[in-house]
Amino acid sequence: MGYINDLTERLYYHDSYLLNFDATVTSRSADGLRIELDRTAFYPSSGGQPFDTGTLSGIDVVDVLDEDDRITHVLGSPLAPDLQAVAGSVDAAMRLDHMRQHTGQHALSAVLEEEFGLKTVSFHMGADYSTIDVEPLGASAAKLLEIERKVNERLLQNSPVSVAFEHSSTVVGLRKAPDREGLLRVVTIAGLDRSACGGTHVARTGEVGMILLGKTEKVRQSLRLEFFCGGRLLRELHRRFNEAESQTAGLKERLAESDKARKRFSAELAEIAGQQRYAQSPPDAQGRRTWIEEMEVVDEDTRMQANAFLNNEKALVILTGRKGATVMFGAHPSLGLDCGKVFKALVAELGGKGGGSPKQAQGSLPDLESLRLFAEKLKA
Repeated sequence: MGYINDLTERLYYHDSYLLNFDATVTSRSADGLRIELDRTAFYPSSGGQPFDTGTLSGIDVVDVLDEDDRITHVLGSPLAPDLQAVAGSVDAAMRLDHMRQHTGQHALSAVLEEEFGLKTVSFHMGADYSTIDVEPLGASAAKLLEIERKVNERLLQNSPVSVAFEHSSTVVGLRKAPDREGLLRVVTIAGLDRSACGGTHVARTGEVGMILLGKTEKVRQSLRLEFFCGGRLLRELHRRFNEAESQTAGLKERLAESDKARKRFSAELAEIAGQQRYAQSPPDAQGRRTWIEEMEVVDEDTRMQANAFLNNEKALVILTGRKGATVMFGAHPSLGLDCGKVFKALVAELGGKGGGSPKQAQGSLPDLESLRLFAEKLKA
């Protein structure tokens, strides 16, 4: 994976976000079900990553094969024999999911090797979760938690992910030495990883979201480690939550334990959502990352997300709720604001009530008009 072939121009090598393209048919099987093109954005099964799905001129693409110097598209029904120009469309949700999983794998493998001495020997992206096999064996529950914490710290730095083409004879700094010669496609996560890879990737690590580790098992002389990221992580947390609820159904003596599990998972989901929102919020001219929003109600889940957002440098939150004309105002200490002091002065001026600490304050205003004026004054 990560090497350049010539007969089919692989558009995904240069732009993983490209979903729609035009191409010319260069070869087809007699039954019209196997098509080769001069260029394609469809990723074939390769390097542990599954193939893309989508359509060619409205016909479903059911498989994409990497055949050394060309890519073959397997169709669900025959392409008309006189059709030479086709329009391709890649399934957007699947592509983005694969991009997140693959970049997440690079980050996880880099942290495992750099900080824990565990080398990745294989990678597989499944439909619901992905796995990597690492050596040597051995990872306690405590170590897995530390691995999870470390890799998520690196992802939340929102580092750029770039692609370059370098020759095997001159390339340096790769996590794993290339096993072929010639021009390589090198994927770099700034400050973390450089790997020869032909797969699709996101532009910044913040788009991965966070990584959740799952089950482990011994496979020959390796440790197989299950992981979830992107939308898969949230689905897995919901699955675990629902599983926990079903196990406690009808067991009165375990209701208290179930409630604690629900709150813990809700807190984990809120932490992930808040941290992801921060990572994907561009800094303004002052370096601040802001979450400013008017909503129907500022509920407990939203407050937990806001608290997670505020745990980061130069974070600023102003959330207003139309129901009850409530407001939540918070700022990371790095901004040098005393939220309670600022809040108390403004709320008194507008006839409201409330207060708080230097980091966070909340209260209510008499009506929506004064609430919105209050928010505008806080922004200033």
